Amino acid sequence: MKKIASIDIGSNTVRLLILECDENHKFQILASRRVITRLGEGMDVHGKLIESRISATISALSTFLHDCRKNGNPPLYAVATSAVREASNGKEFINLAREKTGIEIEIISWEDEARLTLQGVFWKLPHENHKTLTFDIGGGSTEFILSKGKNIVNFCSSPLGVVRLTEKFIHQHPVNNNEYESLHTHLSNELQAIKKNLSDFIPQVLIGTAGTVTTLAALIRNIYPYDPEKIHGTLLTRQEIETLLQDLKIKSLSERLDLKPLEPGREDLIIAGTAIVLKTMKMFECETLLVSEYSLREGITLKGLENKAYRD
Repeated sequence: MKKIASIDIGSNTVRLLILECDENHKFQILASRRVITRLGEGMDVHGKLIESRISATISALSTFLHDCRKNGNPPLYAVATSAVREASNGKEFINLAREKTGIEIEIISWEDEARLTLQGVFWKLPHENHKTLTFDIGGGSTEFILSKGKNIVNFCSSPLGVVRLTEKFIHQHPVNNNEYESLHTHLSNELQAIKKNLSDFIPQVLIGTAGTVTTLAALIRNIYPYDPEKIHGTLLTRQEIETLLQDLKIKSLSERLDLKPLEPGREDLIIAGTAIVLKTMKMFECETLLVSEYSLREGITLKGLENKAYRD
């Protein structure tokens, strides 16, 4: 039996996965954790990672390292995405994290992020060689991946992250109509350009992954406590998501937190995230959304298992 661990350091959430794998490549999840640290907060204003968010992220990494030690200290693959990639002090963060925790973090490119995300998504979702559009909503960016089966045909990365858009557009809760209209117009313009770039074909299947999408599934299907197996593979309609958004918009932050499936730390971000989902569905003419619990973190793990040094 072999063990392996991965960490995905995103602009909003840091995620840990520890797997055990037998000789037939059957997996057992030993640990799965996530912590919202908002590492990308203020990036549009400051252009760098702020100290409080760096500290919160390093604290989460230290906790994850403890989990790894409890599970036999398996080989660990850690990657950072949009926030660290764009920040003027991204390399300083990497060095500080190494100094404080001993964890080696790789800053991956947009291209690698798209490829690994798709690998993770199709780990436990049948692709059936469909023409698929997969989108991964993060705190600082959203990646759109057009594929036939498991083969990437085209992809596009955008600055449509939930932290970034919330900071720019949504400042009042309940939501101010003028603020939401400004967000809606911005999304329309950005997604029109994205659709033009991804014009190879109209997708047969739309797959969404990451925290916004899984939270929508939990809220609409009233899944609490959070259960990845119940979330994964959920099919949501555009009408269901639209109805939920109208309800969320008229709630205060504290009223949203009364909804048990809504994870604390997402109560303000869920508006921008849901707007991205709905506008993507409309732009690409998809009435249903298939939810994937698995994405980049799982792709990192699978890549680690393919690593020759680890196999040996």
